[in-house]
Amino acid sequence: MMSKSHIPAKRKNISPLHWAAQAWQDLPLGFKGMFVIALPLTVLLASLASLYIRELESTMLENNLKHALQNQRDIQTVHTQLLEASTGVRDYLLTGDKHFLNIFFEAEKILPEIINTLEDRLESDQQKNRLLVIVPLVAKNLADLKALSDHDSEIASDSLITQFKSQVATLDQLRKEIEALNAEEALLVEQDQQEIFLQRQQSISVTLIAAIAGIIGSLMAVWIFSRTIVKRVRLLRDSAGHLARAEALDLPSSSKDELGQLSDELDHASQLLAKNISDALQARQEAEEASASKSMFLSRTSHELRTPLNAILGFAQLLEQDLAPGKQRDSVSLIKGAGQHLLKLINEVLEIARIESGEVSLELAPIALNNLLEEAIHYIAPIGKIRDIEIKSDIEPNLWAMANRQKLLQVVLNLLSNALKYGPVNSAVQLNAYRKQDQIMIEVQDDGLGIPVELRERVFTPFDRLGAENTKIEGTGLGLALSKQIMLAMHGSIHLAKDKSLFWVEISACEANTDVSKQPQQKEKSKQLNLSNKHSILYVEDNISNRALVEAIILRQRDLRIHCVSTIKDAKQYLNELQPSLLLIDLNLPDGSGENLVHYVMSEPRLKNIPMMILSADALPDTINRLQAAGVAYYMTKPLDVAVFNKQVRELIQS
Repeated sequence: MMSKSHIPAKRKNISPLHWAAQAWQDLPLGFKGMFVIALPLTVLLASLASLYIRELESTMLENNLKHALQNQRDIQTVHTQLLEASTGVRDYLLTGDKHFLNIFFEAEKILPEIINTLEDRLESDQQKNRLLVIVPLVAKNLADLKALSDHDSEIASDSLITQFKSQVATLDQLRKEIEALNAEEALLVEQDQQEIFLQRQQSISVTLIAAIAGIIGSLMAVWIFSRTIVKRVRLLRDSAGHLARAEALDLPSSSKDELGQLSDELDHASQLLAKNISDALQARQEAEEASASKSMFLSRTSHELRTPLNAILGFAQLLEQDLAPGKQRDSVSLIKGAGQHLLKLINEVLEIARIESGEVSLELAPIALNNLLEEAIHYIAPIGKIRDIEIKSDIEPNLWAMANRQKLLQVVLNLLSNALKYGPVNSAVQLNAYRKQDQIMIEVQDDGLGIPVELRERVFTPFDRLGAENTKIEGTGLGLALSKQIMLAMHGSIHLAKDKSLFWVEISACEANTDVSKQPQQKEKSKQLNLSNKHSILYVEDNISNRALVEAIILRQRDLRIHCVSTIKDAKQYLNELQPSLLLIDLNLPDGSGENLVHYVMSEPRLKNIPMMILSADALPDTINRLQAAGVAYYMTKPLDVAVFNKQVRELIQS
């Protein structure tokens, strides 16, 4: 980078040579360019004028030679294509493999075009007459090969042998005629080459003079161009390197031409760019920090909300089992339903955030859509019966799509649920599925009026329930927003019709994959617990309500007993004395992460066979995958589903 301090001070007495150089510098680039180009061009034009006539003659000779060489290649191509076609048909007759006929079909297509080209380009009457003999022979040879290619019997008949001999004879005659035609064309090529050589010998002296004159003129133009333009362009190039590094420039303005003006503008732009880049880097850093804070906030919020919900939903399930039918049991059911609704809201918010941030990578595989849609109708049918809405379907058979089955089922269930909840009572919901080119279309339509145009942009906005103030239907406003993110993650899309209540999704179609449908069936374990011995369970948890819930669940079973500790230290002390049948671990403990206890157990040969289950409010997939890879047998997120928890405890103890 140069500064203005490097510019030499102007002297009062300027020599005429320096004045002329400065005047040249100040001239516009257009004028300089015209001069630099015109100088060698004038010399070259004068020198080349004498070569014009000879060059025209040389060009004509070269064109003749070019045509002759092309004719040679075409003649050789005809010969080669005929031989390859004959070989392909013979191989087919020997092997029965129709792939060998592709060579014949290609020759049958190409040969007429080449022969037509030769008819137009051949100049000699003798060659044209010979070509007139070749054309019917080629047609006859192709007809014979066609007849041979149509033979599909493995037994050689007399007619086949006769046809084969006819084709061989025709091919031999063709070979002779083509070789003669090629020899005549080779003679023409040699004559054209001799004429071109003589013409070039005559033009050498004139060419040398023109070359010397052109070199002299070019050297003069290069010297002028380098001294007045290139040097300054290099300075601007070097300055552009500083500009790429967002460094401020201070370029000298040594002239008033376009390069001088560009130097001034570049200097000014560099200062603005440096400031903009600095602002952009700061904004990007702030955005990354905000994104990280958002992820941390969602993770912590999930954990903090799941922990109290664990006790609420857990004890609600226990109370619902204990209470007799009546008002109290109904009240407990309302508590459980409200808690599950809140849990669903938490899960949907976290899932949308993870998909938007790119943390969720869905595994796509070929899935049978017919089974999936029938399953969705089966799940959703009870909701339709409540409002007396019939679910009709028109599903094209044998539909396969490249998708994540669980997530696509979630999207279809959400669309059907919305249609049943918001559609008119005593009506119908239509589910259609069909293939359109390389896409699968799944449509869900109800008999409603649809969404007004002014509200369409808000349909896929999280928490925005259109018309929620006019309905008592419960919802979170996250279903369609989550469905849109899921479809994008599966490289699909979701759409809304303009003039009716119709939603549809598009997903990539694929061919059936029989291996995917043949999933190994998990065999149920028939091993039964010995009720005469109690199985001990160690539960590591510092939250009192969570401990109370798990104790209440475990103590309902006569063959199980539980011991609770609140720290990793107490858990290690217990494990040094006793070996439980099952280890339940929370991740957030006062003296560290429960993951440390998992690694401790797996590192001890005496303890590594103890099955471990994680009970945590951390529902992030990375955490779950990491713990399962570390040796955890099952990862259960809070709030607990009591039935699932009991089932998993039984399976792990039996293992």
